[in-house]
Amino acid sequence: MENKIRVFISYSSEDQDLVEILVKILKEGGMKVLWRDNLRTGNKFGEELKVYIEHAHVFMPVLTKSSSSRGWVHQEIGYAIGLHIPVFPVTTEEIEPEQMLKQFQATKLSNDQAILKKQLDIREFKDLIEIKPKSAKYERAARVGERARMLESYSQKVSLMKEFGLIRQKGGLSSFHIPGEWIGHRDWMDRYYPESKSDDHKELQRSERLALQKHADQAGCRLIINPAYAINGRDNLAAITRINTLIRFLNSMSESLIVIAIQNTETNIESLTMVGDWFLAESVSFKKGDGFTSTFFTRNATEISKRIKDFDDELNELLEMRGWTAENSRVKAIEELKLILNNLQ
Repeated sequence: MENKIRVFISYSSEDQDLVEILVKILKEGGMKVLWRDNLRTGNKFGEELKVYIEHAHVFMPVLTKSSSSRGWVHQEIGYAIGLHIPVFPVTTEEIEPEQMLKQFQATKLSNDQAILKKQLDIREFKDLIEIKPKSAKYERAARVGERARMLESYSQKVSLMKEFGLIRQKGGLSSFHIPGEWIGHRDWMDRYYPESKSDDHKELQRSERLALQKHADQAGCRLIINPAYAINGRDNLAAITRINTLIRFLNSMSESLIVIAIQNTETNIESLTMVGDWFLAESVSFKKGDGFTSTFFTRNATEISKRIKDFDDELNELLEMRGWTAENSRVKAIEELKLILNNLQ
């Protein structure tokens, strides 16, 4: 299913009646509206409001004499521009964009409903995202622990909005080979054997798994795994434990919620995670013994849409090469992982 364009509306409460009309038109046009009615904590420029702006594809300030006099409206505008979110200003008055919005041409909204619907047609928003894409803004995690923490944080921000995205992940055995059990469970010791890891490291890894699990349970997942790379050079006990953990996850998922393909190359060290089109995380370097470093995170809609298409094309090609289907891939993958286990044992 195609992801909906998310539009965040910034406005003054004195313009509530107008905004409700805009919300209705945008929703009827197939878009998802993020506005203060979604919030639990009122209309102050707080952390919750920032989360909604961060995840918008388009930022739409309603410029009126009332909103122009509100300092927090300008805070919202500055925050959106700083995140490189495309801006679509609208107004019903003879008012010129001020301060940071001088570079933008405001759309004068019509009183005619038919014309208004054309002004807010979804194609206008798609053009803004696709034809005039903003350069992607990235946040970097420089350590494997920081990567896990940020994967949890980015995932939790989405689920706290009561939104869930399809997990797309490419790498070794995916985040679902990380145990979900408490860190005193035997699997935590066995998966690192003969090494040992700190409790802090284990907690970070477990938090990553559980945060992504919420999305997988609700929206499903598509995985491209590489068992050969994941177990290369590991002790048999560590490899067996990791594969068994992944098999338990696969067994817990229904065929309708998961599609999985397998690569087998010991040189492929890619790591890519996408949660719906909410965010993307890609690791671009690897240090033996330390795991993935320099992982970059972005919420840029244009970049994520492109990567989703590339991922799905690769997944479908891998399934076709093996003669698998989306419907039987879970069962086929479990069978192949069990063959690997037999060889290890």
